[in-house]
Amino acid sequence: MKRQPIVWIAIALFVGGTVAGALSLPGSANDSLISQSYALGTYLESVAEQASAKAKSILDTSVTTKLTALESQYDTETITTRLESEIMAALGEKSSSSLAANTVITAQTGTEITLQSGSAVVSQGTWINLTTGKAVSAGSALQINQVYLAADDNVSVKLQSSSSVLISGQYTTGTSSSGSNVTVQYTAYADALQSLGLFQGTSKGYELERPAIRLEGIVMLIRLLGKEQAALSYMGSHPFTDVPVWATRYVAYAYQQGYTSGIDATTFGSTMNLRYLDYMTFLLRALGYSDTGGDFSWVTSDQSAVDLGIQTAGERQAILQSGKFLRDHVAYTSYRALFVKTKRGSRLCDDLVAAGVFSQSQLEAVQKKGL
Repeated sequence: MKRQPIVWIAIALFVGGTVAGALSLPGSANDSLISQSYALGTYLESVAEQASAKAKSILDTSVTTKLTALESQYDTETITTRLESEIMAALGEKSSSSLAANTVITAQTGTEITLQSGSAVVSQGTWINLTTGKAVSAGSALQINQVYLAADDNVSVKLQSSSSVLISGQYTTGTSSSGSNVTVQYTAYADALQSLGLFQGTSKGYELERPAIRLEGIVMLIRLLGKEQAALSYMGSHPFTDVPVWATRYVAYAYQQGYTSGIDATTFGSTMNLRYLDYMTFLLRALGYSDTGGDFSWVTSDQSAVDLGIQTAGERQAILQSGKFLRDHVAYTSYRALFVKTKRGSRLCDDLVAAGVFSQSQLEAVQKKGL
C-alpha cells in the first residue's frame, strides 16, 4: 500500500519543481523578474495542472515498478530526497544549440528558451517573458538574453536568422519555408551592432534576409555619424509626403544636413529598396568623404568601399551577382566601417566613443568576438 503515496510524491515534486523553476530566477520583492500577482493569477495554476498531468504520463509502469522496488529498501524520506534531487537536476538541465534560419522550435508547457544571438519571433501560442513578467504572443520578437517560458503545450518560435538558443525542457525542432532562397550570413555582425545601439530589428526580428529600404539606410547613416540624438531632437520639417511619423525627425534632420534630397521634390522613397551604391555612398560620407567634393563618385562607391576596407572584393562581387542588397549586407558593411579610418585619420568607432554613442568597454567587448 506504500506504492501509491510514493508515486504521488514524485508527481508533487515534478510539479513543484516546474513551478519553482519558473519563479526562482534572480530577483527580489523590490526587483522581481515576474510579478507575484501575475505569476499566481495568470500563469501558476495552469502550469501546475498541466505539469501534474504530464508527470502522471511520465510515471509509467516501468517507473512505478522501480519506485516499488525502492520502497522495499528505503524509507519514504530517503526516497523523497533522492527523487527531489533527480527531478530538480532534470529540470535544471539546459542545452545551447546553434540553429539555422527558419527553424521552428515547438515547446511544451514549462520549457524555457533564451535567445543568445540571432533573431526570432513567436509563431504560435503565448510565451511568458520572465525577464519582464509579461505575456508575448504571435508576431512578437524575442529579445536577446531574456528568458521566455512556454505557457502552454505546442507553442512555438521561429528563428529569423541563424541563432544560438539556450533551451530547457521538452521541445522539437522543424523547418519552415520562408518563401525565400536567401541564406543569411552576418547575424553575428547584427548582434555586435545591436549591442552598440547602432542596429535594431523590427517586430519580426532582424529580418536580415530581406532587402533594406531607403528609410533604414538613412537612419543607419545618422547613427554611424553619431547624430541620432540630434536628429530626434530636431524640430525642423521636410518636403516629403511619404515619410511615416516615426521617421519624420530622422528624415527632416538628414534633409537639413544635406545627407539626402529624396528622389524628387516631394517624395523620399521611404519604402523603396535601398540601392547598393546608395548605401556605400552613405558609409563613405559617414567616414568623412565627400562625393560632391570629389573624394569619390556614386557610380564607383562600391569599389571605393573595397579600397578602404569596408567590404572585401569577394563580397562586392557576390552582391553584384545576386542583384540584391539585403539588411544582412547592411549589418556586414556597417560593422566593418566602424574600424575603418575616417578622412580625418581616426577610426569611426573611436569617433563614436568620443561622441558618447557607446562606451570604450562596449567597443572592447565587441572586438573580443573577433569578427
